Amino acid sequence: MNENSISTAENVSEKIIYANIVGLTLSWIIWNPFQSASMTYWQVFLYALGATPFIISLISAVSQISLSIARFPGGYMADKIGRKRLIVSMTYVIAFTYLLMYYADTWEIIFLAYLVMNICLLYQPALNAIIADSLPQSKSARGFAIINVLPSIVIIFAPYIALFYISKHGIVQGTKILFLLSFIFGLIASTIRLVFLKETMTKKEEMPKNLLGDMKAEYSKAFKIIMKRMKHLLIGYSFVGIAMGLTYLMQLYALRYLFVTEEQWAYIQIISFAFYLVMTIPLSYITDRIGRRPPTIFAAILATIGTILLATAPIGEGAYIIVLISNLLQSLAWSFASSTLPSIEADLLPKEIRGKGYAVINLVNSFVWSISQLIGGYIYMSIGPRTPFYISSIFWLFSLVAFMFIPETIRRK
Repeated sequence: MNENSISTAENVSEKIIYANIVGLTLSWIIWNPFQSASMTYWQVFLYALGATPFIISLISAVSQISLSIARFPGGYMADKIGRKRLIVSMTYVIAFTYLLMYYADTWEIIFLAYLVMNICLLYQPALNAIIADSLPQSKSARGFAIINVLPSIVIIFAPYIALFYISKHGIVQGTKILFLLSFIFGLIASTIRLVFLKETMTKKEEMPKNLLGDMKAEYSKAFKIIMKRMKHLLIGYSFVGIAMGLTYLMQLYALRYLFVTEEQWAYIQIISFAFYLVMTIPLSYITDRIGRRPPTIFAAILATIGTILLATAPIGEGAYIIVLISNLLQSLAWSFASSTLPSIEADLLPKEIRGKGYAVINLVNSFVWSISQLIGGYIYMSIGPRTPFYISSIFWLFSLVAFMFIPETIRRK
């Protein structure tokens, strides 16, 4: 088989498991608006509780590293005991972490709750796997696009929800009310997943007595397959993780350094979401026709330009327009990437190792992103807020080069 047309036998089924697509999409539609609203002013909220820019980066970095470690047993269990059990149980626990954050009075307790939340996201490999299992290859890009877009339709006004509560109750209390709403609707979303989801792993296995030894052997096998098929993709992901981690404080940068107002920030988020929604579905059809690689390369180009605009944005008057344009470019880049990259991963990962495969991929992403967040936070405070954005644009260019070498996985007649 030619290396530019890699495919897997496990991806040939044309059957869509609608219960899984509907159940996950519906749960996101109900839950996402409040989760997104609670994160709209997240960094400013932590700043108001006394956390420094470096501490804000540290909270995210430590949580991401914990998630990266948790994904390994999560991916293993997804392939051993099945996808549904893991997804449903952990979704309920995550809902309760929002209740803990609602009652928290200090950033230290928020940190603890956020850490628990990210550890419980160990079910993400199972989530990725159940979606990939439920979509045929010929419709995978469109399927991933629909799954991403439909929940996003309802969160387009999430920044307005956040603006309403913080305008009425202030940054701290307003954000806490959003945590409470996230808890309530998280319980509803968990129950929907319990009712709707169908298990896609028909050959579930019993947990072995030598759990650690078996896990090591299973991941060793999965890692060899990943390195054989996805080396350049992982390299590209590493550069993207560094670039995104360095600019993690973009919200704080825009609101407290460039002096974009809270209302302007809400407008930026809404317009960017709307643009993402309008572009994603048509771009997913293009991806299924012209291939996976060209849209991935173009997404890296757009992200590079958007980051350079942020690095050079004026302070005060005029900042709003530049930040808006930058976010629009990033949204367009994500419109390409949100359908293209999951499709490439699904094309290259055999079904029986998908849970472990996604755990390895997410580990790479999270680890480099977390480390670069800490570096970005340090640079932000010690050298200057603009410097991380300049450095980030260089790593976006590196990712562009790496993505030029990824294999084309879409089948052609």
